Amino acid sequence: MRLLRRSATLKGAPIPVAVPIVDPATATASPLVTARGDQYCSARGCAHRTGLACSYIDRRERPCPTAWCPEHRHVTHGAVFCPAHARLLDSTGDEFHPPARVDLGNAAPAVLAWAVQEVDAEVSSAMLQVAMEWHQALVLDPVHFGLAGAQRVRTWERAWKVCDNVGPTLRVSVTMQEARPGVVEGRINAQPVVLLSAPWHESHGVGQPPATRAEARAQALEFRERLLVALIRGIAEWRRDNLGSREPLETSLRGTARGGARAAGGAGSP
Repeated sequence: MRLLRRSATLKGAPIPVAVPIVDPATATASPLVTARGDQYCSARGCAHRTGLACSYIDRRERPCPTAWCPEHRHVTHGAVFCPAHARLLDSTGDEFHPPARVDLGNAAPAVLAWAVQEVDAEVSSAMLQVAMEWHQALVLDPVHFGLAGAQRVRTWERAWKVCDNVGPTLRVSVTMQEARPGVVEGRINAQPVVLLSAPWHESHGVGQPPATRAEARAQALEFRERLLVALIRGIAEWRRDNLGSREPLETSLRGTARGGARAAGGAGSP
């Protein structure tokens, strides 16, 4: 069994953001983590005037208007970003594809990236179990853009796939339409299994903030549990219905999933 990372090449894909591709894990060593600026922090309830401007520039060359103090900023790809754009860059790019560069008003990829991060560890673990049982490869696609269906609906998606050398055996995805940036849909092999409204979160700022932080945490936890339960149940039901369809080890996967990605055994999600 091999674990691979790759992203789909889709027509109409966003223009890459012009920032260096740096491993986010190295961000903690950057002096930008503690550097003090002279702008007011944009974090809710923060009055510190030590912020540095978010470095994100959208595809129309418009800079993000926010600034962030050392406590609330995110440092990734060698620069300071707001929480939403940091997660956007980290979740839409990999070693083979640059991060997405979307309009400032387009909240869908940032909300989807947050939603996926909430369930990624558990879904990846469940899919890895299926991949090992079927002696196939687990392929992790980053958050990516596509035109879905006959109506060519502008949609963002994150997918986990168990693949043989022909194609996906099991595909789990979380999607969001740009026209509905707060609505998250979970799918098992393209069949919807859950439809949820994403709660407000400081990482994306979509929706009305709750009155208290405790209420915000409770709403985020409830959303996470409902999405996770639906996806894990869908995976379990697929395993139950297809348990007798597995091929013997010697006649199953004879290669690895293709697409230019190198093996990343034990790697986490994008």
